[in-house]
Amino acid sequence: MPGTTVDPEALHEAVIEAKSLGLNSTKLTGGEPMLHPQFLEVVDMLSDEGLSLVMETNGTLITPENARHLKEKTRMGFISVSIDSPVAAEHDAFRGVHGAFQRTLAGLDALVDAGYTNCQVIMSVHQGNKGRMKDLVRLAVKHKAASVKFNPVMPTGRGIVMHNRGEAFDLESYLALSTYINEELRPESPIAIHLYMPMALTPHKELWRTKGYTCDCGVSGILGILGTGEIALCGIGETIPELVYGRLGEDSIRDIWLSHPVIVKLRRDLENVKEYPGVCGSCIHARGCRTGCVANNYAYGGKLVLPQKLCDEAYRLGVFPKSRLRG
Repeated sequence: MPGTTVDPEALHEAVIEAKSLGLNSTKLTGGEPMLHPQFLEVVDMLSDEGLSLVMETNGTLITPENARHLKEKTRMGFISVSIDSPVAAEHDAFRGVHGAFQRTLAGLDALVDAGYTNCQVIMSVHQGNKGRMKDLVRLAVKHKAASVKFNPVMPTGRGIVMHNRGEAFDLESYLALSTYINEELRPESPIAIHLYMPMALTPHKELWRTKGYTCDCGVSGILGILGTGEIALCGIGETIPELVYGRLGEDSIRDIWLSHPVIVKLRRDLENVKEYPGVCGSCIHARGCRTGCVANNYAYGGKLVLPQKLCDEAYRLGVFPKSRLRG
């Protein structure tokens, strides 16, 4: 059906236009990017345009053949594979596809065999599977992944239902999750482990360990293209139409990037650090954090620039570190 996948020709035209504005890298994510009927052709085109590529995938469509193609003939430099439980039945139930777990592991193995030594496993963490995190790390090590990233479920897409059912993390459980990773998982793990945490709530030793870490989502340099061909802030445009800016083949990337009112206002608001709302306006990390993920801000509160939710909750409860506040 028209509009259900990105048109490669329209995408190519957009890439050429965006390169004149500074585009140098592309992230392929989803949904599932490998479902595109011309997936390899799209990756080849992006590579021919000199773009650095990364991808997030469920891994089920990766084969030894296309893994070698990606490694040897394209500029795909980094691939993350989603695994939501080390137990096959639990992963398959979360994904809603019987046999998905084994196909995902086969895909991960194919990437490693093709020469990807930096593969990452991503786990969507919620209250129901947090007890599987240690075994998930062991599984990733067994299959020669280089790192694991834990992504707590956010209130977008399917995550909205999970949040409404109380399956997501509040501040207390999120901080406990971070402590568990810092004090138990990382010391025991031979591979890197990542969890998003606002800079203000990150222990000093972790900030020192991850020199250069910020929680800025990079939105000032991002433009999303959805599977429908719509141009949006990022993937959140799939569920929030007011964050869709135009459509491939109809609207100019240059015009959107330079003059769309939502983008212009967002840039202005993010640059005005002293006027950040709530605790962000008083935080010593404000310039590095820039209120965190603005898409999550919008999902939670209907505005792009809002106090980062975890920090806001910590401040309201009186547990925000005073050492992270200015003056």
